[in-house]
This record gives sequence, C-alpha cells and structure tokens, in this order.
Amino acid sequence: MDDVVGCFEYYADLAEGLDAKQKAPISLPMKTFKSYVIKEPIGVVALIVPWNYPLLMATWKVAPALAAGCAAILKPSELASVTCLELGEVCREVDLPAGVLNILPGLGPEAGASLASHPHVDKISFTGSTVTAVKIMTAAAQRVKPVTLELGGKGPIVVFEDVDIDK
Repeated sequence: MDDVVGCFEYYADLAEGLDAKQKAPISLPMKTFKSYVIKEPIGVVALIVPWNYPLLMATWKVAPALAAGCAAILKPSELASVTCLELGEVCREVDLPAGVLNILPGLGPEAGASLASHPHVDKISFTGSTVTAVKIMTAAAQRVKPVTLELGGKGPIVVFEDVDIDK
C-alpha cells in the first residue's frame, strides 16, 4: 500500500510541475514569432493490467493518466479485479469526478478487445502477454491509436553454479 500511495504522490507532484510550465515561452531567433509550450491530455486512455500485482500495476497506469488530465478506463484481469474495484471506490470517496476513472471488469476477448477498437479510446496501455499485445496493436492500428506495451517473457534467469536446484 505504501508503494500505491507513493505512486499517486509522485505523479501528483509531476502534475503540479507540468501546470507550472504551461505556456512557458520558447526563445526563437526571430522576434516576429512567439512560441509557447502547451501540454494537453491525450484524451481517454484504456489501461489493461494483468493478474499479478493488480493494484500496484493499476496504480502505475492510473496515476500518470490522471495526473496528465486524461479520463481513464481501467480493465483489470478477470482473475484479480477486486483490488481495482476497490480503487474505484476509493476514488469515488475522495470525490474524483464521475467518469474520470472507470473500472471495466470482464474477459479480455470481450472487454479488452472492445477497448482496443473503440473509436473514443485515444490511447491504450497494456501489460501482459505478447499474443494479446498483437491483437491489441492490430485493433489499435485500424485507427492509428498509440499503444504502450509492457510484455512478459523477456526476463532471463541466471542460475549460478552454487545454487541448490532441489531446494
């Protein structure tokens, strides 16, 4: 829980920093032009998380999305959705405006696939298998929708000579 709270605090601090930099002037060599930095939310983001560490994984996606000003749809794994549903309740208790964070439990082939292809979802962030990622990217590509992927199966294990394998 400390990591969850720390993650929300970290991104809240970043959001305040972004607000302070809004409309920051950019110096140009030509005095006839003025240029400013304006950061805008990308829109509605679909956040799809796996069964392992469901609350912390959700927090790693929800906190930056909210800090950036986006509305979010969190789709937890159908195997571990209770903590994500509780996150939704906590957000309601702290008066997060209705519709800013939505929790969509359900099976991946129905709920996740619908998010990936929905015309009002502007970005997808997915953590899970490469097989599912290919399906998500294929659906997102039809609308040229940005996708962020964190995929499994890439973590090598090193076993040293002195390890007791039976143990």
